[in-house]
Amino acid sequence: MPTQLPERMAIDTTDPEEAHSYLQSTYVEHSVRLTGSRELFRFRHHITDGGNFFVARYEHSMNCQVDTDPFGYLLIGQMFSGHLRLRAGHEELMPATGELFLLDPASPMRIQWEGFRAGLVRLDLDLVQRVAAEATGHPPAAIRFGLSRAVSAERAQHWQELVRYVTHDFCRNPIAYSSPLIHAHTMRLLAASVLETFPNTTLGLEPARPGGADASAVRRAVAFIDDHAGEPIGLTEIAAAARLGTRTVQEAFRRHLDQSPMAYLRQVRLERAHRDLQAADPTAGTTVADVASRWGFAHHGRFAALYKGRYGSSPSQTLRGG
Repeated sequence: MPTQLPERMAIDTTDPEEAHSYLQSTYVEHSVRLTGSRELFRFRHHITDGGNFFVARYEHSMNCQVDTDPFGYLLIGQMFSGHLRLRAGHEELMPATGELFLLDPASPMRIQWEGFRAGLVRLDLDLVQRVAAEATGHPPAAIRFGLSRAVSAERAQHWQELVRYVTHDFCRNPIAYSSPLIHAHTMRLLAASVLETFPNTTLGLEPARPGGADASAVRRAVAFIDDHAGEPIGLTEIAAAARLGTRTVQEAFRRHLDQSPMAYLRQVRLERAHRDLQAADPTAGTTVADVASRWGFAHHGRFAALYKGRYGSSPSQTLRGG
């Protein structure tokens, strides 16, 4: 899990060979054919690289045709200016200015552009498939994407707002970014938003029917949460500990505890944060933000409201011994 802020890198070159050597190493193996003025060539690429994801701004002045290997990860873009034509098999897409698009991660692509400027986000496909499997109960391999636009203007706007938050808030906040719990939660938010924003096979899948589970399975899940609440666990790990499918463990929690597994996990983390605030010495430099981030609460205003609703006082009052 990251312990420092993501790496920020930039390249600004007038050399087409340097630009495409950089693109080979940053994206995927591809062949390229350039037309237009090499004398006026300009390539700029600014990237915030978190390892398992990145956010980038891309500018390329020449006319270009690229034939790529399958990406193997999700690449989501937004057109800023220029012209872009995307082909994957028999599918073709020509995004308009301002429009979002998603590349097919499993197919070779032919990408053509003229004076192309765009924003790009890379996401780990395994993570997105795992989050989809938690929601549907189907195996991750059943979750597939194709070349596509956003399903609606409202979902596109939500995606853009989330990317702005990740870029300008999460990636610039050392406390939040280095918190394993907040980091894992943010990656899951991105994954869930992709699933809601772009067409994929989860949209046509009937949720798997939950199986039966007795109280002993819930006890196993509860014990696992209690023992591992400080780690970046999610529904997949909780279900595995209970030896159940994700849909079944959710149904079992509702039946036996009248809440979801993730609600119980949040409750345990809130209690651990409460204990830490009670034990902390504010004169030693401990802050409410430190404790909230340690237990996965990225939004400190919501943490304070949740805390006061549970304990009747604010986190800062508890920290001061009030």
